[in-house]
Amino acid sequence: MLNRTDVLREIDAEAARARDAGERFALLLLRVQRHREEHLLFGDFLSTAARTRIRAALRPQDRILPIGDNVFALLLPALRDSGHALLAANRLVRAFREPLLVGDRLQQALPTLGIAMYPEHGTVAEPLCRAAESAFAQALTSRDRYQLHRPANQRSEPPYVDLREAILNNRLEVFFQPLWDIRGACVIGAESLARWNSEVHGAISPTDFVLVAEQTGLIESLTRWSVNTTMRHCASARAAGHRLRFSINVSPRVFHEPGLVEQFQNSLAIWDVPAADVVLEVTESAVMEDPSLSAVVLGQLRDHGFGISIDDFGIGYSSFAYLKRFPATELKIDQEFVFDICRSPRSARLVHSMIDLAHHLDLIAVAEGVEDQATLDRLTAMGCDLAQGFFFGRPKPAAEFIGGL
Repeated sequence: MLNRTDVLREIDAEAARARDAGERFALLLLRVQRHREEHLLFGDFLSTAARTRIRAALRPQDRILPIGDNVFALLLPALRDSGHALLAANRLVRAFREPLLVGDRLQQALPTLGIAMYPEHGTVAEPLCRAAESAFAQALTSRDRYQLHRPANQRSEPPYVDLREAILNNRLEVFFQPLWDIRGACVIGAESLARWNSEVHGAISPTDFVLVAEQTGLIESLTRWSVNTTMRHCASARAAGHRLRFSINVSPRVFHEPGLVEQFQNSLAIWDVPAADVVLEVTESAVMEDPSLSAVVLGQLRDHGFGISIDDFGIGYSSFAYLKRFPATELKIDQEFVFDICRSPRSARLVHSMIDLAHHLDLIAVAEGVEDQATLDRLTAMGCDLAQGFFFGRPKPAAEFIGGL
């Protein structure tokens, strides 16, 4: 167990490393709660069992710092944004759904997590710790059992007026994250990701501003901006002699918009981009809000040559009826399953089954969250088609991505 001075020293060291590398990292404060009498009887065993469970849910590069009775500080380096930290927290909470083997009997444990991000919530250890502790206090009453720190004077979401102005005046940016062809061992395209660095609010998580767009009716404008901007960069890549495919995240909330398919076709015509070079990504859970309409619109888009990808596959519905109904051309296996396939036989079998399922349905299998060579090798052996992840490159501004090809 480390004392506070040791923990602060470790966090400061990670902050220095992140600053030099130009990266973000997350500090998670995690406590495994049990009844007092059970802690007195099984305290050491519980702490050991909890640490083993935590380790299995994290990446190899993530660090665990024990700081108290069943309390841990977790350092998660090289994260893209707070969304990845929230995904890790969700994974940790789910990891404790199964009881722990404490001593010679099974005990149910309940984790609570507070999350702070470098540099958003602090650039040195003390403010980061205070932010994580504040978030932890909020998480105690949260249904999810985890919470990202939000300063008291920070609005919970970017305001509608600012987001509308950013879209209308082209103040958002498109970043591209490489898509890797496993058999060809080369980059064959990229996923298009919207980014907003507001002059007033700073860098805003896509999770936050997309939610605001969906709730306020701005999602149609945001989608048009994303499609047209991506097509423009796609045309730029083609002019430079690179035939790449680009995927664009699309919210099913826009499927009600009249003439949506025609709008997408017009964008192709304006930038002289073939539909075969564009894949539209939709998440399982989102399309199930209105499955009938989603099936119709996605079918029309596929009939016009667009690729259709089921994003985050495995964490939503994943039913055979769903797969039969929707006109997908590829399955994108969520990183939740991919990240530990070299350590977890169960995860490896699940991913292999998803890849086989995709191929049996004549779909392309795409794996997200590839962060090392060992994972790529395992996916190669499983026959996976495409992959994404930090191992192939982090998201870059679109012009920088194309210029580096």
